[in-house]
Amino acid sequence: MRKNSREKILDTARALFPKHGFNGISIRAIASKARLTTGAVYFHFSNKKEIYKAICLEAIDMMVSMFRKRMAERTTPNQKLISIFDSYLEFFYQHRDYYNILMEVKADYDQGGEDMRLVVNRFKEVIFSGEEPIRMGIEQGIFRDIDPRKLSIFLAALTEGMLQYKKIGILDYLEIDDADFRRFMADVVGRGIEKKAGAD
Repeated sequence: MRKNSREKILDTARALFPKHGFNGISIRAIASKARLTTGAVYFHFSNKKEIYKAICLEAIDMMVSMFRKRMAERTTPNQKLISIFDSYLEFFYQHRDYYNILMEVKADYDQGGEDMRLVVNRFKEVIFSGEEPIRMGIEQGIFRDIDPRKLSIFLAALTEGMLQYKKIGILDYLEIDDADFRRFMADVVGRGIEKKAGAD
């Protein structure tokens, strides 16, 4: 099946943005690489930010879908919570361009205007994905009474920080692999939020 012009534009932009950054490419460059006219690009998108926004929203939808799928495959709150970490890793390895574009958006958020505010607002779904298993764990008496939203933010920040270290090779240099870090995170976080016996 032949790709339509809109898909060609998005495919091309997905390849160019991580290499050159948002400010490093133009509509003309996207059109040229996609073998389209600038008019064809403007037919689908009124400016470069719209292209960027469309790619970011695709990426967020993919992440959320991965998180939901992984969590649905697990049964206990602990398993569901660590599955979010697994989903971040899966997304990082399988969709590196999307990951890099999303990280750039957050870094350039202040310059983004209303379009980027929409992207960051949608990204809340990723950040708060841990709330449901945390609440479940509290209700089942597995986790202590802890703020699910703040813990979800903390875990998302911890995971993204780890991925940034992976991206620049620090974890490889320190000889810490994904499985080691996953076990450590599960142990430290699990012990930190578990409800102690008789602590009512």
